[in-house]
Amino acid sequence: RLLLLVYGAAGWSGEVTLKLAVDLSGGVDDLSGEAQRFTSGASLDAAHRLRRCSDAVLVGVNTVLRDDPSLTVRRVSPRGPQPLRVVLDPRRRTPRDATVRTDGHRSLFFVADAHENDEEEPFRGLHDVLDILESKYGVTRLMVEGGPATARAFLAEKLVDRAIVVRAPVTFAQPVPSLIDPRLLRDNGLAFLGKRRWSDDEVSLWGRRGTAHDVPAIWDQLEQGD
Repeated sequence: RLLLLVYGAAGWSGEVTLKLAVDLSGGVDDLSGEAQRFTSGASLDAAHRLRRCSDAVLVGVNTVLRDDPSLTVRRVSPRGPQPLRVVLDPRRRTPRDATVRTDGHRSLFFVADAHENDEEEPFRGLHDVLDILESKYGVTRLMVEGGPATARAFLAEKLVDRAIVVRAPVTFAQPVPSLIDPRLLRDNGLAFLGKRRWSDDEVSLWGRRGTAHDVPAIWDQLEQGD
């Protein structure tokens, strides 16, 4: 499983964190069964530490439909309010009983025909999403948790400054390809900065050229953020 954690974005003053998990073949999901987590406990803890450091956590609607995630901080101790959950849902496909609608924590939906309320904003592209999140909701640290189409869109818009790639030793029976590999990361201005292991997962750090001085602090945040 591959985990991509990406910071920074063009056109706004905040940080963007992208997380994507895939198996050894580069798949993000196994259509042969129900969606399951399969990275190591250490990798999951790191993801929750990053949620804890984020003002908001963003996913595409397909992630909601497949996983029904809560997108909250649970595996590590929270240090403040739960992050705002943000769902890119232009066609209003989020179910009424989805966890992000029913668990009592704040959620924001970007839809094509937004109504005037505190749960919806108009979807007009990723740059506009970032501008709205910062100017109206005070978000300067955004974590993007998937799925693959959302991840590729952030890469294509050159909104990725740093990535962590966690590859778990599993192989899906019917994989959904992420279409994200080292070449795509390099094509979007990222360079390899280092590698570690979290349990059985292989973890690689990628970042914009000239950011190598940030590497020790990044590892500390991921591994010792409690």
